[in-house]
Amino acid sequence: MRLALCGMAFLAGCVHPARPVSPIESDTLAYSSAISDARQEQLLLNIVRLRYNDPVTFVDAERITTTENTMVNGALASAFALSGQDLDQVLNGNFGTNMSSQPSIAYSALRGSDYAQQILQPLPPATIFLMSQSGWSVERLMLCCVSRIGDLENARAAAGPTPPMMPDNAHFRELAALMRSLQERGQLLVQVIDPDETEENGDGKPRVILKWQRTTELGQQLADFFRRYWVSDVSVISGDRYITEISTRGNSLGDYAARGRSLLGVMSALSQSVHVPDAHKDIARASQRAVEASADPCRAPGGWQDVNGGLFAVQSAEERPETASIAVEYRDYWFYVDDRCHDAKETLNLLDHLYALQAGISSDATTLLLLGG
Repeated sequence: MRLALCGMAFLAGCVHPARPVSPIESDTLAYSSAISDARQEQLLLNIVRLRYNDPVTFVDAERITTTENTMVNGALASAFALSGQDLDQVLNGNFGTNMSSQPSIAYSALRGSDYAQQILQPLPPATIFLMSQSGWSVERLMLCCVSRIGDLENARAAAGPTPPMMPDNAHFRELAALMRSLQERGQLLVQVIDPDETEENGDGKPRVILKWQRTTELGQQLADFFRRYWVSDVSVISGDRYITEISTRGNSLGDYAARGRSLLGVMSALSQSVHVPDAHKDIARASQRAVEASADPCRAPGGWQDVNGGLFAVQSAEERPETASIAVEYRDYWFYVDDRCHDAKETLNLLDHLYALQAGISSDATTLLLLGG
């Protein structure tokens, strides 16, 4: 008996199972995908809440740590001879390892000064226009993020609770579309210049400079548009180009500074494009305009399709549709962005970028120059 026990101990001591390699790749992809989905679902849910005039909440995952546990187990079965033979046979051996991973996630709710900075602070024009040079559509950026430029307002009433009357931003949309046309042709250049510390009347903010070709019909139209609506003073420079400054402190044409929307204002404006179920018509107020029925999943309700330039729409259904790219359940209904709606998905991605960007920007405007590369 003692010999058998010694043999089992010896065999167990000789087993050195190789420790499995931690699945870093799969864990990283899984966590990254989960966090990305959760972030966009949170944004969509808050947009839907704003449509119902319900309070919004922002919770972020601050830190993720993983504890890995590895357990080695084994068993031996041996036989004792009954007819006087020597003990020389081990019938069975079983050894193995079990590995488990236990993540720990630290969450934080956005409150206080962080909430004010990230959600309520207006987006600086320097950020908005510099993003256009990173590949984003200047039309999308202006319609989503700009509250006013020159004498043109971008449906300011839409950046709050649903207004009783449908706002009109037709001229603002015309300007945004004109700038987009020049951008698509590579004829619109945006420069963000460091503030001049020696300037006596400077406000310490980056300067936004626009340049574009003046020999084209579109270029002439943009210059005329800027002058007509007091957007900025347009000058001619060498190379047959126009130049102007998008000012945040007024310009020589008058006190018509450019103003960006806050992130909450952007989300409130987007919330007007949420299709409210018929069962909730008495809960969520609608603007006074006939709502035409449409089978297009990418079309916003009523006149908001025109106000937002067709860039965003959220549908609703009793069950989660198979065509949903992202969906959240709220008040017993599913609200979703259809996977076929490329503009709506791009707008939601833009909002995700802006949310992350605002989290990393301090009150010092010079940090904005870190954007754009």
